Amino acid sequence: MATLVEAANYLPCGDGCSALTDTASAFCFRQGDQILVGEGRSYLHEGKFSAVEELAGKQLQLRFNRRFLWIKPPDGPVMKIQRGSQFENFKDGGCVSAVHGPILAAAYAQKRPARVPADAFPMAGSGKDDLFLWYRCSLDSDKTTISCQRWYKNGDAYGKDWYCAQTMAGEQVGAVATLDPLLSRDGRLVLKSGAALRHDNRARTNDVLDRPGEACR
Repeated sequence: MATLVEAANYLPCGDGCSALTDTASAFCFRQGDQILVGEGRSYLHEGKFSAVEELAGKQLQLRFNRRFLWIKPPDGPVMKIQRGSQFENFKDGGCVSAVHGPILAAAYAQKRPARVPADAFPMAGSGKDDLFLWYRCSLDSDKTTISCQRWYKNGDAYGKDWYCAQTMAGEQVGAVATLDPLLSRDGRLVLKSGAALRHDNRARTNDVLDRPGEACR
């Protein structure tokens, strides 16, 4: 038996989907100490997995191998879904880590591009064409901003991104070593505590602040 932690519908192709694209259903299960994620497709808007999505928090019969999960709802037939998912918006940290773990493992398994520094680390991408990116983040000298240089997986430069050195709750962050790559993704940095950093939305031109002295926000 396993507990269905979360379930959600999403468009795997994001903004690039056509109007006729069917959604995928992503699932996250907890079985003992193990977290498993998977997803299935409902074609022609048949809502094949809608009954399962309503069972979040409940226990279901579950078996699996390296490629598939078989789900048995209390009052329905066994359903087979693909093991693994690229759904980025699970709320549970364990579910997010289960999504990102295979992505980061694949990144470390490949040869690091020569243009990517040795201290850069892989991070899950946006869920579109960039499965993962290389990141190198550092705390700026003013101690209020975290700057992240990014590279595509082939080593091409992707530009910088910035975050305030504080969480969404306003707590100050003193070191980038507390970042958790398993919980983070491009555009969303999360600490090992589970707290997300505030994205720095100040305007810049050629990586220089348009209004120097403006507080990070």
